[in-house]
Amino acid sequence: MECMQSLYCVLTGNTAIREEASIVSALSGNRKRLQSGVLFFKSPSESSRCQLDQEKSVGGSKLEFIRKASVLLNLEEMQCLQMFQLFLAEEYKDTPSSLNSTLQNVKTQQTLLVRFLKFYFAERLACMRCLLYLLSHLKNEDHPLYASVCTEITEMEKEGSVRDSLIRQISALTRPGYFNVTSEDENIMSGHSIKSLFTNELQKEVAELLKILLVYNHHFHHTVSSYLAQSALVFNQVLPHSPMISGLGVMLSLDGIDMDHIFDHYDKDKTLLEQHYLIKDCTSYEKLNNMYCSLPANETNAPLLISWAVLRFALASTSKDQAESRYLGQQGLKGGGVTSLLRFLSSPALQTCTVTLQLSRIIVYKVLATTLTIFHEDTLGDTLTLAKVIAEVLQEELLSLEFWDACAEKGVGVILSSAASAFPHSHKPFTNICYSLASNASSSDKLLQFISSLSLFTIEMPQTLFHNSVVETEVDWLYTNPNPVALTGEFIAKANTQCNLLGTPGSTVIVQWLYDYSLFTYLDNELLSLIRWSGSTSDRGFCWRLQRVTDMLSVVYKLTKHYRDVTEVLANTVDHLSAVLTKLRPDMDDHVRFTAIALKLLSVMPYPVAWDVLSSITFIPKVDISFGGMYANILNYHERPNTSFPVTTALLKLVKRCLANKEFLKDTIHMSMCMSVLLYILRDVFCGIQKWRFENPLVKLKMCKSIIVITNYILNFYNKNKEDLEDEVLLGLMEEQLLPALHSGPAHLTLLNIVSWCTIMDNSNVEFHIQKKVCSVVGHTLTILSLIIKLSPSQTGLEQALVACGSDNINITSLIAKYTYQSYSNKVSLHATRLLNNIATTDAVSLYSALGSTTIPLSVAFVNRLTSRSQNVYIKSAILDFISAAVEAQPSVTELFMNIDKNNSLGESSCLLPALDYIKRAKSLPLVLVCSVYRLLYKVWHFRHTAAITALKKTTNFWDILCSPCFEEIELDKPISSYHLLIRAYTFHILANDIYHKPCDETMAMVKSLQERDCFLYWTKVLKRICSSIDELSSDQPLRQELMFNSPFSEAYLSLVRAWRSFIIVTLVVNNNDDDKLKDSITFHIAGALYNQTARLDKRVTLKASAEFASLLAILLKRHRNTSDQPVLVKVCVQVLETAAKCTHDLSQIVIIPVLASLLNVFQSLDEDIKAQVLKDSGSIPELIVLLCDQIVSPNPDQLISLGCATLTQVISTLGVKDNWFSNVKHVLPGVVKLAEDSVMNGSLEVSDALLSLILCLASYADSANLLKWSNIQRLFCFGQFYTEKLEGGASGQPNLWFLIIQIVVTMLQTLQMRFAEDAILFASIRHDRLMAVIGSLRTDFTHVTEAEYFSRLLYNLAFYLDQWHLKAPHCLSDVGTIIGTILPIISHCFTTYNKDAGDLKISELLSLTSFLISMLRVMTPALTSLVQETIVTQNVPAPLLAINFTSPIVGNEGPPTYGILINTMRSCLALLQKIDPLRISTPTKPDTLEVQEIYPPKAKVMYCMESLLYVIMSQAHLVLGHAGLDYSERYHFKRELSLELKTILEGVHRYHRRGAHSTSPRIDRTLSSSSCHGNMLEHPNLGMFRLGYNFVNALVQT
Repeated sequence: MECMQSLYCVLTGNTAIREEASIVSALSGNRKRLQSGVLFFKSPSESSRCQLDQEKSVGGSKLEFIRKASVLLNLEEMQCLQMFQLFLAEEYKDTPSSLNSTLQNVKTQQTLLVRFLKFYFAERLACMRCLLYLLSHLKNEDHPLYASVCTEITEMEKEGSVRDSLIRQISALTRPGYFNVTSEDENIMSGHSIKSLFTNELQKEVAELLKILLVYNHHFHHTVSSYLAQSALVFNQVLPHSPMISGLGVMLSLDGIDMDHIFDHYDKDKTLLEQHYLIKDCTSYEKLNNMYCSLPANETNAPLLISWAVLRFALASTSKDQAESRYLGQQGLKGGGVTSLLRFLSSPALQTCTVTLQLSRIIVYKVLATTLTIFHEDTLGDTLTLAKVIAEVLQEELLSLEFWDACAEKGVGVILSSAASAFPHSHKPFTNICYSLASNASSSDKLLQFISSLSLFTIEMPQTLFHNSVVETEVDWLYTNPNPVALTGEFIAKANTQCNLLGTPGSTVIVQWLYDYSLFTYLDNELLSLIRWSGSTSDRGFCWRLQRVTDMLSVVYKLTKHYRDVTEVLANTVDHLSAVLTKLRPDMDDHVRFTAIALKLLSVMPYPVAWDVLSSITFIPKVDISFGGMYANILNYHERPNTSFPVTTALLKLVKRCLANKEFLKDTIHMSMCMSVLLYILRDVFCGIQKWRFENPLVKLKMCKSIIVITNYILNFYNKNKEDLEDEVLLGLMEEQLLPALHSGPAHLTLLNIVSWCTIMDNSNVEFHIQKKVCSVVGHTLTILSLIIKLSPSQTGLEQALVACGSDNINITSLIAKYTYQSYSNKVSLHATRLLNNIATTDAVSLYSALGSTTIPLSVAFVNRLTSRSQNVYIKSAILDFISAAVEAQPSVTELFMNIDKNNSLGESSCLLPALDYIKRAKSLPLVLVCSVYRLLYKVWHFRHTAAITALKKTTNFWDILCSPCFEEIELDKPISSYHLLIRAYTFHILANDIYHKPCDETMAMVKSLQERDCFLYWTKVLKRICSSIDELSSDQPLRQELMFNSPFSEAYLSLVRAWRSFIIVTLVVNNNDDDKLKDSITFHIAGALYNQTARLDKRVTLKASAEFASLLAILLKRHRNTSDQPVLVKVCVQVLETAAKCTHDLSQIVIIPVLASLLNVFQSLDEDIKAQVLKDSGSIPELIVLLCDQIVSPNPDQLISLGCATLTQVISTLGVKDNWFSNVKHVLPGVVKLAEDSVMNGSLEVSDALLSLILCLASYADSANLLKWSNIQRLFCFGQFYTEKLEGGASGQPNLWFLIIQIVVTMLQTLQMRFAEDAILFASIRHDRLMAVIGSLRTDFTHVTEAEYFSRLLYNLAFYLDQWHLKAPHCLSDVGTIIGTILPIISHCFTTYNKDAGDLKISELLSLTSFLISMLRVMTPALTSLVQETIVTQNVPAPLLAINFTSPIVGNEGPPTYGILINTMRSCLALLQKIDPLRISTPTKPDTLEVQEIYPPKAKVMYCMESLLYVIMSQAHLVLGHAGLDYSERYHFKRELSLELKTILEGVHRYHRRGAHSTSPRIDRTLSSSSCHGNMLEHPNLGMFRLGYNFVNALVQT
């Protein structure tokens, strides 16, 4: 037995897409059941009872349950068993293991039995609805199943008449005792009214069967016998039932009378008229006549009596027959006449079914048209009642068209002519009919023409005006008074105007004037009359006139909906409306009704007009919602007390229409007004709506739905545009008032209370159409709750309320879970599942705890739905999305769905089994479902559900099936669905994740296969192609807002970009792919994609995609620096920067920074010899420099400024002085200096370092250095103690800005020389105290040795300007000797005690410090050439720098430098040299064949220090011996000490050198005086200075 509810879902298309063949097969397999209907189910029998006892699968409590249900339902036992099995498969929400315990408990068994009974009746009803659906589309050739439907109905007719079957079913159900519920049965079901349940279900089934029969009769005409049988059934068994059933029975009987035949042939062809099928068989006709005549004259039978009277009168051949017909018609009029027709048409039984309502309206129209053709309208009752009935039927579009095609003097047209002739005195009939005709676009154009040229104007006037003023003519009356008479307002009747006196009701007379006018002009005239009304607005005359205007406005409103051009005609009307509204009172019915209609009319006007009118009369609340305006008064003084809310409904409609307008959403001023209205309604209407009384419960549903839909609009607008909103007032209203009101204020409690309306669904007394409306409201509520959770911060009142338990120990989350099984509406089930999805992503909610005992049944039901072939495809997708969300944040719930056994294999109830099946059948399934599966698998990998990953990898060909979309090409010449992109995106994410963590052989083989088949390049090119035409390639159609499934194409594209970025990084960068050619190609195309993307920086998603491309390019260039086409990359990066800089969005973080990083990576990867050539080949040098300068001086993030400075430094240092880059830089140099000052003062270390590095680079070139000098760069050097106290580097590891500043001073001095000498000396003077402090600190530790080194560089460069130094800062210069005398002994001690194995990290800094200090002495001492050649003038002989003292220095003592200090330093350098580079000693057994090793740092520094020390000593010795004026003994003592010390050191250098030199003689002479030694020392080019020292020592000894 197949589930008929599922079949109905399949037929209506509200389920998974199935092939037509499977649908035809399902229909054929259930043909007998469809035709038999309720007769398919048989009564209990002994054979069936025995068969049930023999069923092995049924026993114990289950067998008892089946028997009990069989007795209650009067259903055969085996059919009852089959139905119960179907119930367990489709509807039962608990686990199979809990079924036995449920059946063994009496209370739970009764509850289960009630659920089963409801399921049984739902199956019967679904079977009827399937047949109704087939018959409704029997002649719809556009339906996709048209051929199948025709075939199925034809086959049913062959097997037996469907009409006969329907009549038998109706007869069986309406016969007393169909379900004989005994008192025993009632006792069994304690607490449940079985009798009431059966009665309600029977009424539903009978009503459905009558609808089917009505549609069937429309397609298959009656015979006399069939109509006779149907009439007998209707009259005897249907009409005595409830109004819902009896109304359908009346329509069936009226349809069988065939009024069409009478209407078409009456007064035309008597012969054809007498061929009516009912009178062909006289016997049957007499029986029918007797049946109709025997009907009692009551409200139900009145239409039947009138219609039969019309038939008899049309066919009457004698006056007696006509008299009898008239009598029969009078009986019908006594019973209620046409009023009954209006009641039938308005009944829920017809209003809830479109097909039957359409057919019923056609039937009533034909009855009225035929009746009015034969009889005068006055005989059918008053015109107003007839007009109401006609207005109801003319809402059908086909009938409204037929109405205009028919003659106005015949049939229904007579009523419109009569109503128009009585207008405006009796306006209701005319406005009622016009309102219905205006409801259809096809008939509204003819109505517009009709009301624009009215010719009769009927009005009640004082009788005195016509005394001796009218003359009766042959046709009518003629107004002869020469004085015009004012009809109303501006309407004036002149002399000789034709008129007609219709009656004299006293002092006044009703006059019908022949007067041409338009309804629009009359409306304006009446509005002006209201404006000029001088009396009280509560007067009867004012209210009567207001009612008339209100009815006319209703017609105009309907017309304006279809013809917006009418709004130009209504310009004056709108102005008059605003004036009238200000005069109205908020507590009177007529006034409130006028306000509601005025709001409806404004809703179809251009939105600026509507909101300006409402604002001008202070109708709407202000922005701060402290005052509600006119609307608040109406709400408080009329709508709430009277339980009717027309103004609120109209205002909500206006707001909803405006929000549907895209232009309105861009108008922030009017949007703010709209937000004020919404906030007021949420606070004062929505939050109290449950406590209010309503005249009609459906109004409550409608208001709730409108408020929720409007709020949904606003939230969706905010969600999509919150990053682009610039209006602070509108943004503040949304973020500070709307969102808090929804997620923490009282509004969220109302939303949750609406969710609790699910109890209505379990109430069988609620009619189906109300259940559908409740479902609609609940569905929208669930949608908005999803949005609120998505947009709200964590730990809000809404989330706490979701898990809070009520008095019945049930929380809202459990109720939401129940909605996932909603049988009335798949949309509710869908929205509930998606809401659970959003709740699952919330950290504040434990879904497992919130669901409680419903968790396991929910998981079982969800997995069963996934395996079902007939389940709604969107619900399946929502279930998979819910599981994905659970994988992310709900591990306990995830384990239930995954169901992984101990062997890491998939269990039988695992959700991954249907997921894998979907992937295998992906090509035949909807993309939305396949995409949800891939999203689930992506979440499993992303959140590392290890057990599930292992189980999936165990499945056969998992990677081949999963990655198959990656090998399929996309047709880029055709529109692309976003699902195609998302599926590929999730696949690449899964691959990247698996490779990154722990790739298996199959994964790597798949990556290799992708590479071999050029998929890497293909998908890179695809992204490059798509990004240039996102809008053109999208094939997505905009879905309705409540679905919210389809991701926008641009978002899907962005997801693919991100996935591809991760995949490329993992496979090419992290995994160290060796294919450089592939890397080159991908890098090139990524750069091209970035260029294409930045050309379309007009949307948020393109900005994000540009960021991803820029980031990927930066990473690729950082890890793969040997890429080709560097000039092209540079050019592309420059073009991207140019485009990004011009963009109105701030792209500094997402585009400019990564692109600058890419440029920097390109420059850093190039060799120095080709870097300049690459820049020139790119052809973008000027543009690049200008862009970099602009980015540096603009107010940008620190990282951007830093990268810009670093890149500009690279460019300038590469170009050097060869290219004219200075012209593009000079305008920003003052700004760079000022920015450097500000960043240093603000403590921005990274930016300060980059800026100072750039300034240091610029200081190397004369033009830029000169401009820096004139840009007040000196301020950068003179900030007191700021640098030295706060920015010394040290433990923080930050760049040492202080050292950069010293370097800048040194570089400026080297570049500008004398032009900057004064500034450098001033800097040294200001920093002198710091220098002395640093030198003093070296006595205890070497923390500040680097700073001392930088100071020594400055001192060395200042030594070239001794005269200026002596003049500007003599105190600083005088301390230089003390500095040297203090530092050199300390350094000598460090050199002597140096241990190479210990790894002293400061030795290099100490060597640099020593070299600069000694170099400074070398600059300050006279040149040796001038001393030897005695070219120094006696008067200019400088004072000696060294004191004559050869004693070894003591560490820590202060004093000037001495010969002993320098010699000791030279000796320690020699010791250090032997430690850092101990050359191997040659032996006779193994001669040294190695060549002399090159001297390399730090050895080079040591040798330089020794040479410089030797030079200074020799220069000072010459100076002392030549000009010091020493006596003989002092000279002798000086020479002896100096020669001995130097000789010792030079011998040490000689011995050190001899150990590493190649000797041609086996004799090793270790004396300095050796000739061989002398020769060897002259031969080595690097020891020339020591050779000079050797000569100097020999000269000292000889003299």
